[in-house]
Formats: sequence, C-alpha cells, structure tokens
Amino acid sequence: MHLKTPLCLLGLLAALAFSLPAAAQDAPADSAAAPAASAAAADPADGGNPDEKPKATDAADAVARLTLAAQLADQGRQTNSPLVLAAAAELYATTAVKDADQSKTTEGGQAPEAGAEPTPVPASDAAALYAEAAAAARAASNDALAESIEKTAAAIGTRQPVPGQGGRHYDRVNPYATDVYNVRYRGGEVARATVRADGRYDIDLYVYNGSGQLVAYDNDATSVGICSWVPSRTRNYSLRVKNTTGSYVGYLIYTN
Repeated sequence: MHLKTPLCLLGLLAALAFSLPAAAQDAPADSAAAPAASAAAADPADGGNPDEKPKATDAADAVARLTLAAQLADQGRQTNSPLVLAAAAELYATTAVKDADQSKTTEGGQAPEAGAEPTPVPASDAAALYAEAAAAARAASNDALAESIEKTAAAIGTRQPVPGQGGRHYDRVNPYATDVYNVRYRGGEVARATVRADGRYDIDLYVYNGSGQLVAYDNDATSVGICSWVPSRTRNYSLRVKNTTGSYVGYLIYTN
C-alpha cells in the first residue's frame, strides 16, 4: 500500500492549522504611493468586468499552486514541521513549471559589499523538500514518519504534473533596492504574481498598470509576496520587487 496519499492529506490538514498570508491585496487605482497592507478591495481601473466571471487558466492555477507550496515550505521551516514540508513537496511534485527569462531594471538601493553573495533561496523542488521533511521527522525522533516520507519521495517521478506551466525566474536584489519587471497579462483572465525570498528576509511585491496606477500589492513582513488581479484588457504590468532589508537577497518570482 502506498503511503503518499495519506501523508499528503495529513500534511495539508496540518497546514490548515497555520494562518497563511492573504492571496492578494488590491489598492484603489488613484493611490499615489503604496499604502499599508489592508483588506482586499476592488480596483476600478483593472478589476475586469464585474458581470463576467474571470477565466482561470491552467498557467494561473499552476502559479497558485506554486504560491501555496512556497507558503507551506516557509511555514514548515519556521515550525520544523515534517508534515507541512511534505505537503509543500507534494505540490511542487505535481505542478508543471518552466524557467522564464525575465529582463529587469533596478531602482535605488545600495551596492552589495565587495565579495558578498546573495542569500540563497531555499530549494523549491520536490526532492529537496521531501529530504528536508524526512530530516525534520528524524530530528523529532519519528523514524516511521521519516520512512513514509522517503517512500513517497521515491515515487515522485511516476506522477503526472498538473497541466499548464507557471513561469519561474531566479534573480537577486541589492540592499534596499527595487527590481522592476514588465510582464504582459491578458484581459479577463486571472493574473498572478508571487515573489519568494530567503525565509529570513522580508520582500514586498507591488503591481502597477501601464498608466502608473497601483492595482495590487503585498507588503507584509514575510518572505513571500503574493498578488492576484483581473486585467480589464490585455496590457503590460510593472512588477516591482522591493528588498526592505540591508542584505543582498536572492529570490524566485512566479508569473503566468
């Protein structure tokens, strides 16, 4: 009998015990500057047609799964929970992802110290997370759980990823700097963007439309920034990744 199914379910149930960050935060279109984090509010400039249900594409769903996996991995590391780490690994194992070559510009900030290396982003592939989960189980003297996780990890190559690929890009941002990406999203479809830094550092994400209006943001004090919105028409958006720390930070950004 394979143990991967109950293990995954237990991990997801354990994850529900944690309070995860909000999926998105929208701001009024006339915001001149990024406000403090608040409850989600509709944006009249880019909220789409309220009479039509937005289309959730396979790529958008893939980014949502990768986002949840990043949140679970962060929570699992903070709490040393093998079940939560295993749940994150399960999501990565069953979600198709491709590397996207994204060009950027950088605003403000400080140059890193000579010879400084960016803080590494913790591994986000299934095998590495399963290994972390098994190690956490053994550290808690739960060898039976560790063996179950290792058996699950051994079977990951036989699983079929969920259709539709999310785009993944790795980069690094200077201390107190903001990296800016221009990404095109289709009108009427759910748009998603997530940034994930090393778990020790705060990183924020802001989304502006082509008119310079703030349409979504996530500036809470976590290592994962999440934005979701529905463009009223196909257009380019400016994704701004802000490093609020004095460290040279590596990060992953997911987009659809």
